Amino acid sequence: MTAAARLRVEDRGAVRVVTIDHAAKRNALDFRALDHLEAVCAAAARDRVRCLLLRGAGDVAFSAGFDLAELGALNDRGERPDEAVERAAGALEAVPCPTVAFLNGPAYGGGFELAATCDLRVAVEGIALGMPPARLGVVYPEGGLRRFLQLVGGARTRELFFSGRAIDATTAHAWGLVNRLLPPEGAEGAALAFAEELAAGAPLAVQGMKRILRLLEAGHERGLSADERAEIAALRRRAFESEDLLEGRRAFAERRPPRFRGA
Repeated sequence: MTAAARLRVEDRGAVRVVTIDHAAKRNALDFRALDHLEAVCAAAARDRVRCLLLRGAGDVAFSAGFDLAELGALNDRGERPDEAVERAAGALEAVPCPTVAFLNGPAYGGGFELAATCDLRVAVEGIALGMPPARLGVVYPEGGLRRFLQLVGGARTRELFFSGRAIDATTAHAWGLVNRLLPPEGAEGAALAFAEELAAGAPLAVQGMKRILRLLEAGHERGLSADERAEIAALRRRAFESEDLLEGRRAFAERRPPRFRGA
């Protein structure tokens, strides 16, 4: 098992930038990187980060997916690569603040799934995105398939996974997989500015709406349970009773940027 793949973490104001740093293998993922990502996600919740921006090192790739050299290996927990990706994606999904994937280069397989797990995606024009499990003989896990179903629906998910053919960023944008397309020049600054815009919102309001959207997505077919409806009501009540709501109203009246405290 290699230990080369890793993550770099840097705070840029209210935005925590997490960089997949394995440029020698097009930012491929390995077990160590996925374990690190899980820990980074837990830390983001503890540190009350306002927005998490996930990107690849350099401009060669966002992530080429799981390192094929380890595809047949198990980690110390006895997990297969797909199980490790699902665990890391679950941790990313659970981050309470908004998460943004900056697709600064191609994304494939597990790397593409991590991007799909983020709340929003911005992509540099001309990059490619693909899911190759059918070409590798892999049945992709339920969690990953669910994420793509929620994003683009059944027909397009089937096209992505059955064909294994990559799509370009323009197609991904038309499908709703990508929220914004960025020209290569100035893309990094534009992605950070987008994350900063999200980080400027009232934390309790943004986090509450994120949680409610997750519940609505999960309950789309079965409907919301009584406990889920009670949780939604509590999240909305907490925001309406917060200091941030008062600050937002004052700032609007005074025509100045709000200074939210997350309380």
